Amino acid sequence: MIRELINFVNSLEQDYLEVFDLNKTPSPGLHLWVELDEEGNWKNDPPIEGEDYVMYDGKENLNSKLQEAIQHEELGKRVGNTMNKVLDKKKQIFSCSPFVVNFKLKSYSNDKIEGVKEDKIIRLLKFYFDNAISICVAKDAERLKEMALAFKKRIPDVLGAINNITTTVSEKDGTSTEKKLIETFKDDFYINIYLKNVSLEEYKICHENYMREKLFNDNKYNSSKNIDDETFGLSNFINGANSKKMFLEHKTASLHKGISGRITARDALALNNFEQLLNNRVLPNPLPIFIDKKEFKNNSEIVSIFNNEGERKFSYPQLLKSIYEKDEQRILGNYYLLNIARGVVNDFDFVSNFQYKLTDFTIENLFQIRQKGEILPSRKLRTIFGFENLVVTKIFNNGLVREKQGQFTYNYFNDIDPNYISGGDEIANLILRFRKAFYDYIYKSRKQAITSTMFDEIMWVSILSDIKHDEFKDGYHTKETSVKEKLNIWFSLYNNFSNNSKNRENMANTFNELLEKMDQIANDPDARIENNDTGEFMFAAGQIIYFLLTKSKASNPSLALLEPFLQKTNAVQLQTALATMVNMYKHELAIYKDRFQRIAGQVLVFPSNENLKNYQRYLLAGYFAPSAIYKSNKEKEEQKEIINN
Repeated sequence: MIRELINFVNSLEQDYLEVFDLNKTPSPGLHLWVELDEEGNWKNDPPIEGEDYVMYDGKENLNSKLQEAIQHEELGKRVGNTMNKVLDKKKQIFSCSPFVVNFKLKSYSNDKIEGVKEDKIIRLLKFYFDNAISICVAKDAERLKEMALAFKKRIPDVLGAINNITTTVSEKDGTSTEKKLIETFKDDFYINIYLKNVSLEEYKICHENYMREKLFNDNKYNSSKNIDDETFGLSNFINGANSKKMFLEHKTASLHKGISGRITARDALALNNFEQLLNNRVLPNPLPIFIDKKEFKNNSEIVSIFNNEGERKFSYPQLLKSIYEKDEQRILGNYYLLNIARGVVNDFDFVSNFQYKLTDFTIENLFQIRQKGEILPSRKLRTIFGFENLVVTKIFNNGLVREKQGQFTYNYFNDIDPNYISGGDEIANLILRFRKAFYDYIYKSRKQAITSTMFDEIMWVSILSDIKHDEFKDGYHTKETSVKEKLNIWFSLYNNFSNNSKNRENMANTFNELLEKMDQIANDPDARIENNDTGEFMFAAGQIIYFLLTKSKASNPSLALLEPFLQKTNAVQLQTALATMVNMYKHELAIYKDRFQRIAGQVLVFPSNENLKNYQRYLLAGYFAPSAIYKSNKEKEEQKEIINN
């Protein structure tokens, strides 16, 4: 992975250099410049707002003074995203330059003006500046040493002045009051103090000295004492030597002082630049990293598209959609796909050929879901992200891929909280078990990642969860539409995944055939359930159960009443339960007596030794399908035209 990231950064430096300056903002809080006179006294005291200091709340537009703050802060930043490379032994001061002091408000005791010697930041200054001068300033740069020491000497005065800066605050009642500026800060706001007497070029030279010294994880593994671009050392990028953890050390690789591989200082700098790109949020996640030199242009193209769509960044699916809409014949392949968040690599894998378009993915409205009285059309899925948006959102109850007001968020690697998912622990467990397979299937085009067995289990558990959590309110079932949507998905895509059985039936066709057969049996005394067709028997049983449960007088006739029938494992058990219900509601059967009797009569005597657990989907299909018993004629409502997605 390391070599691929280095090549990626190098390709951006060649083709899209401006990306390294995108999205840079100053840290939220106070940015103050200190100017000293020839005697080392603080010249611009008291500081003037807009000229000597500026505030940034993390939201406002960047003016010239804030742009200046970015430049100075950038030349005092530490290596990496952790505090391991700071110059302060207590890790309270974030900056790494003798001309910058940067710390969070919560590290500053602002209530001790008279006893300022006791302030924790002031107590850290001696070590910090000694370390900064030693590492960042060349031995013969006497002027810079003197400036740094004079700067250090004035920091207590500056902190005292900062504590006295006031600002006007508008209250909720419309009045205005004067408050100390730092009292308006959030705990994670920063106080940044810069020395104005030193040029940006001198800032840069000192920061390069710091970077050279701190780029590697630990300099004891370096190939030479004096570090230059070709010095080999241990990478600091998401890495550790584990020298004190023997069971984490590499034991089989070629080792140098207990480590398995080193990189050059030039490559270490590239990795640090990659971390900065991540911090600046100019890279999509996941991130495709092309390895073929002929396709390096794809790196800059994708990152460029990501950063040229206004304030709202594309999601990765939107990014690829934009690329393929421009060129439908485009083929993306031979790249690594990196998913990284908060310094943690969630996934890094090779994609040989990404398949954006789908064929033969149509969600048929088999169960005649309606909207405003109209039967909804079938939906053709044209792209893999159409599958993600319309299928994955549904089957995992908006828990794996979450849709809200047309915007999608993704939980392929995030923590899953069952309390925020419809279906609770059952659906949360499904997500945790199968989300990696769906990620591989969608983002890496690994068609073998989702098997038909896996798909069946997900659909069954998800549907059963809906049935358990259904409530009957205001004359309708809260989960009925969800169940029908999932059944449409299950049966429509029944043959679209890696199949362990060559003879897997086409459930969409079977469903339509069974619906026809129920019409025949309900209206024709000579029509019969096939003797060896347990699926047909279970579908007919589902029709009977639906009809009988509509006669229920229960206070909450929810779909949970269906559960006992789904638990029956053989035909005799199911037939006994059905006979009991028929006897219970026989006085309600007069109007539909003939059609009901023709179907029920065959169901109650059907001979079968099969385990009904293997046919539960047929019972569900029969229950939620249009009722042949209630139907007044054999005419079928035609499906509307297909919608493309």
